Amino acid sequence: MLFDIQHAFSLSYAQLGVLLALAVAAAGVSGAVMAHLSDRVGARRLLWVAMLAWSVLLCVLALMEQKWAFIAVLVLLVIAGGSIDTAMNAEATHRLTGNPAALVRLHAVFNTGALTGAAAAALLIHAGVSWRWIWPGIAVVGAGGGIWAAVTDPGPTGAAGHPEHHPGDPQPGGPHPDGTGDTRPTARSHPLRRLRRDGLLVLLLVFALAEVTEGGVDTWGVLFLRNHLATGVLLGASAYVVGQLVAATTRGVGGSVVGRLSARRALIAGSCVAGGGILLESLSPVAGVAALGLALGAGGASLFWPLVMSTVSRRASQMVSAVGAFTAAGYIGWVAGAPIVGWVSQAFGPARGLQVLALAAFAVALCTLLGPERDPERDPERDPQRDPQRDVGSRTSR
Repeated sequence: MLFDIQHAFSLSYAQLGVLLALAVAAAGVSGAVMAHLSDRVGARRLLWVAMLAWSVLLCVLALMEQKWAFIAVLVLLVIAGGSIDTAMNAEATHRLTGNPAALVRLHAVFNTGALTGAAAAALLIHAGVSWRWIWPGIAVVGAGGGIWAAVTDPGPTGAAGHPEHHPGDPQPGGPHPDGTGDTRPTARSHPLRRLRRDGLLVLLLVFALAEVTEGGVDTWGVLFLRNHLATGVLLGASAYVVGQLVAATTRGVGGSVVGRLSARRALIAGSCVAGGGILLESLSPVAGVAALGLALGAGGASLFWPLVMSTVSRRASQMVSAVGAFTAAGYIGWVAGAPIVGWVSQAFGPARGLQVLALAAFAVALCTLLGPERDPERDPERDPQRDPQRDVGSRTSR
């Protein structure tokens, strides 16, 4: 739909990039704030409130005729979407701690929704239905999901009504069910200092760079096919759908295998596939070959998020806060990429804009390859037989 929106409001590539950056920056900041809010009110409650607000804003956005009014409501809409993203990641990562394969498979559901939505929107637009009618339809589905989440909300559970504690979880600072003791420190510290202590700070920076590519291929890859190669909406959306289908298959069927990959290997493999696919799209004058490149780019980039989050679930001493930080870092990557790609596309052509995304993908592979590797099998937080005091000391020294 971005192609139709760009032409409806006469937006240049540069203006479109700034608009996306503004909206996603607001979503990233709100996502970090909402991660801490979910500690008090519960991720499920935050989820259904954000979904209902998002659905209402979708209907309002479809009515906006003036450019600046559209931009203002779009920013609010993406903020609500960022809150949904944060709530889902916080709840899923918490409940699936120690089961990265299930977390990877859960993210395959996102890809299934993405490809279904893209295919449905493409068919409707191809049939002549305006994008302004599609968004209220999405709002109906979103409102239904929000109502379902509200009805099934169990409310705060656990000691002191803590919303993120579930029956069977070890109490913070208390013993594990196996009697080995909880090695995770309960003292609060500065988020960046805590991430560095947990060995996640470098991964956080690499992840932000990776999301420059993942956010960009979803937006600029399809737009390139429709604008530059003058393909129809069906081919542009179909290439994206194929990419999401590859991602869903990889995450779903191969979840048990992919979930065991280290973030280092997954980032290198995914970024090389994504970079190669985007580069192929930017260089090929043949629409079919370019669409294949887009599919490869979308499929490769889709591996970044769930595998990084599975690593966070194993290493983070305060999970909800860490998930919020990584969610915000992902949005920051999208923010950084949108205006840069938009400006390069406006000044040097859309193909050069895509090549910026390919360069970012290859930079992720290079940074990950040259960066330090932390062996998950020797990670003290995965070895319950280690002495807890020694565990805290070794984590601090690293």
